[in-house]
Amino acid sequence: MLAAQVKAGKLPKLTERLPKDPMVVKPQSELGTFGGTMQRGQIDLNNDGLQYMGWAGLVEWTPTTPPTPGPGLAKSWEIEDGGRAYVFHLRDGVRWSDGKPFTTDDIMYVYEHVYSNKELAPVFPAWLSPGGKPAKFVQVDKTTFRIEFAAPNGLLLKYMSFVGTFVGANPFLQPKHYMSRFHPDIAGKDAVQSALKKENFSAWVDFYHSRHDHWRNPGLPVLGPWRITKPAKGNNATAERNPYYWKVDPEGRQLPYIDRAVYTFLDQEAFGLRAANGQVDLAAWDLSYQSAPMLIKNQKDKGYRFLRWKPDGLFHAVNLNQSHPDPVLRELFQDINFRAGVSHAINREEMRDSLFSGQGSFQQPCAQPEDPYFVKGMGQRFVAFDEAKANDYLDKAGLTKRGGDGMRLRPDGKPMKLVAQTFTIGVGVPSVSILEFVKRYWAKVGIDIAIKNISSELWYASIWHGDFDLNCYVPAGYLWDIDSLWYIPTNGLTYWAPKYGNWYSDPKGKFSMKPEGEIRQLQVLYDELVQQADDDRRLAIGREILKLHDKNVWIINTVKSAFAPVVVSDDLGNVREDAVASYRTLYEAATDLSQLYFRHPERHT
Repeated sequence: MLAAQVKAGKLPKLTERLPKDPMVVKPQSELGTFGGTMQRGQIDLNNDGLQYMGWAGLVEWTPTTPPTPGPGLAKSWEIEDGGRAYVFHLRDGVRWSDGKPFTTDDIMYVYEHVYSNKELAPVFPAWLSPGGKPAKFVQVDKTTFRIEFAAPNGLLLKYMSFVGTFVGANPFLQPKHYMSRFHPDIAGKDAVQSALKKENFSAWVDFYHSRHDHWRNPGLPVLGPWRITKPAKGNNATAERNPYYWKVDPEGRQLPYIDRAVYTFLDQEAFGLRAANGQVDLAAWDLSYQSAPMLIKNQKDKGYRFLRWKPDGLFHAVNLNQSHPDPVLRELFQDINFRAGVSHAINREEMRDSLFSGQGSFQQPCAQPEDPYFVKGMGQRFVAFDEAKANDYLDKAGLTKRGGDGMRLRPDGKPMKLVAQTFTIGVGVPSVSILEFVKRYWAKVGIDIAIKNISSELWYASIWHGDFDLNCYVPAGYLWDIDSLWYIPTNGLTYWAPKYGNWYSDPKGKFSMKPEGEIRQLQVLYDELVQQADDDRRLAIGREILKLHDKNVWIINTVKSAFAPVVVSDDLGNVREDAVASYRTLYEAATDLSQLYFRHPERHT
């Protein structure tokens, strides 16, 4: 594909496109062949956070379970002063997908003009602020830079391996030569204002973010294996290989092997049918657990393999809002008797038989065996179905009075009616199905809930306000220390305590509320964990956090999935047979996408 462009004079030869020391990738199984188009898919066109085909990191996960931070765009680094300073050495000669050099100028641009700009970043990134004090970046030369911290940053390398650190409003890696054109401090206010009017934006910050949207802006240079050439619009999108990608195989051949990928956007049922018909080459995210029987049945006839990766979390949990704005409900939800009551009311065995084909386990969210912090035996409180115990605990919580319809009344005498909200999630069993069972079980013990299924856009726009009763979502069980909101209220997307999470990041914020007691203790412990350079001590602190969850059951699980379904074309090579399907390791990317190849690429045009 690229040789033709070199011959036509549209692209420099390979030696001029690769860095002086490209990263050599050891194949999962064997050397690959070039060519082919990979058929991909997803259910939410707007879910750009998972479009890791264009992603690259200074540090990247090793394809192992559990993974460890390994070299990436940074070929090496030194840790100094007990974790208070890190010195990174970039690969010399790496280029963005448009051929422009990637250097420490790009790193310093983000530090000086994005993270230090109060309009783009009202709060300096927490992962770069151990102890609450922002880091200082020092440019040594074009390939070397230093980050200095006021306190040790024990999680920095793990943060740098996590795509969540690099996506969103202010990603860490941005091409200065491109993005500075939309920044008034560099391009000038008049030039940016003129562009705003032309593109119909009212605020320069929104315009700036729209330019760093690799999913919708094909003009944005990237550093990953592929770049978007047809943006997400309508029912499909296309990504093509990055001609300046900086990784090679052991024979010095530039990766990736596969030329392009085409994404098709479908609802979850249609996506499952498409995969079962052999029309998807690789999928983990957005494959419904309920489609597994059909996927298993069709695999031999339709030319694909069905793999059972380990799930990350998949606890299908119910989150009672511990920071509810209504003091009556907040006090009730924070009562361990109430949580014990509603948990005992759930018939998990029936749910497993009905929704999970009889497979799955029962455990309250306290991480999982693949996670280094997990302690065997955690998460077993209140999981047994027992209506008598449920009613007894709810009575102890003060819900002893009932209305004329037989349903319980709140302590203030108002009807105990709750709203449970969710949206379509791309893993496990649909949350609406989970909530329908919970609604029936809780009604039997006098708790009335209504189910509200909203769009993902509305969910993410409103959830951090904290004005809801409960929701259903899939918390993490794996590598949660770098995605802490699942177990510690550290931002407004802490689904079980959003206002407490807002307080942690912005104590004076409009939607902030200071936590007390053991929920506040979680935040204190996490601050200690982040600042701990000693691995053993950090593990001990993390286990203390999980012990508090084991004790309090702030997050109520229903059924934990037995596996995460993965579909792989029979013709696709270098795919790991077993891995953990996790957002923290980019789902399918846990197998290292750049080295995937088709054995017969001519069949995939």
